[in-house]
Amino acid sequence: MMPQRVRDKTEENMSVLKLVGPWLLALVAWAPLAAAAGNAEAEIAGIEQIRAKAIVDGDVATLDRIYGDEWFYNNAGGESVPKAAYLERIRSGAVKVHSIALEAVEVRMYDDIAVVTGMQHVKATIKGEDRELHLRFLHVYANRGGEWKHVARQATNLPAAK
Repeated sequence: MMPQRVRDKTEENMSVLKLVGPWLLALVAWAPLAAAAGNAEAEIAGIEQIRAKAIVDGDVATLDRIYGDEWFYNNAGGESVPKAAYLERIRSGAVKVHSIALEAVEVRMYDDIAVVTGMQHVKATIKGEDRELHLRFLHVYANRGGEWKHVARQATNLPAAK
């Protein structure tokens, strides 16, 4: 027969385990998902860097791989530009980006969707005119069979500095 004090302690430990156990199991199950989300965020951030470099380098092949077939760009001038037209502007030199500086970039994960927001400071020649653009942007990525595709871009002009 078990002494009363040992039996009370055992019952107390079982009660605690009943309360904490499900939370502990949830935490153990959640940890790999959180790590995967962290890896996806890092992967998206890396793709953003590759994308910016490809634009500056005029590397249409890399942009074509990064952008999904349905990709479009709602630019700061209000025009919606589909992938083929945008890539042709880069290829032809109608748009030549000289530099892109990113600021305040955040990646948010929603299952198989990633939303990237931030600001860009761009020096470019557009249709022969040198321009400096200061933009707030939103990029959307979709995970397709384990591969992230950039599917949409929205840019808005930032107000002039005061």
